[in-house]
Amino acid sequence: MAVNVIIGTITSLPFELYSTFRIEKKHGFNKQTPQLFFTDKVKGLLLTCVFGGPFVALFLKIIKMGGESFYIYVWAFTFVFSVFMMTIVPVVIMPLFNKYEPLPEGSLKEQIYELAGRLEFPLTKLFVMDGSKRSSHSNAFMFGFFKNKRIVLFDTLMEQVHDDQILAILEHELGHWKMGHTVTNFVISQLYTGASFYCFSLCFNSHELYRAFGFNDESRPVPTIIALLLFFQTIWAPIDKALSYIMTVFSRKCEFEADKFSVDLGMSQKLQSGLCKIHLENLGAMCPDPWYSTYHYSHPPLVERLSAMMAFDKKSK
Repeated sequence: MAVNVIIGTITSLPFELYSTFRIEKKHGFNKQTPQLFFTDKVKGLLLTCVFGGPFVALFLKIIKMGGESFYIYVWAFTFVFSVFMMTIVPVVIMPLFNKYEPLPEGSLKEQIYELAGRLEFPLTKLFVMDGSKRSSHSNAFMFGFFKNKRIVLFDTLMEQVHDDQILAILEHELGHWKMGHTVTNFVISQLYTGASFYCFSLCFNSHELYRAFGFNDESRPVPTIIALLLFFQTIWAPIDKALSYIMTVFSRKCEFEADKFSVDLGMSQKLQSGLCKIHLENLGAMCPDPWYSTYHYSHPPLVERLSAMMAFDKKSK
């Protein structure tokens, strides 16, 4: 695995350098220095060794010792690992790359806490992240379990849009939480993982599959890691494409619902203007090819979202 990671890093490095220091810089987005770029790469490789190595070792061990029902134990292991990573990534790993500071006291902070209280969102902390040291792209996200929720705003977002537009965007994000989209997506991802491991267990001891790829000596078992690669890159690949498309359709549906949530709270115009400003600042595709976006875009194109919000406004009048 270590060799694959190193080879993958080396082969992808020229493309990442070109994308970051040529394309991103050409359009005025890149803010990071070569030193920061390579520092991030080193940190990423070290984290892969610290977390990825033990994970893969335990993963393969469970398959080897789990018997015919190994997929159940693998599923349980990946579930625990997912929850573990969701817990430590925002509070341990992400601060290794960016600085998180409390949102300064002021009107915006008060309004966000008021919004959270009105929606019964258990907000405990508000942070501003220095995303501008790498890129001028903007974003905002939430994390945390149960009664310990936190919101992070990119400093670039605060520079690009007004406070009332930030509130409208946060209403959209809180709409995902209020309507259970986050939990639903997590449950679906776990079901997807369980289904894939179950299907792998049906093929794990298939000598016909291995013979098709040149492993003709049945007296020598195929290494588990090879069996996994063969399964997920061949048999599971078309299934994955179909399921990914279904998930994309579901994701787009959730985005429309979250937009409607913000519209119902009376923030339609602010959300529309905020989204337009973000798209303009980030040079986003306003109206991409409908066939391409339907398959590849987890978020509906801006024009479709604006049209839907305008339709929601007309219905509410």
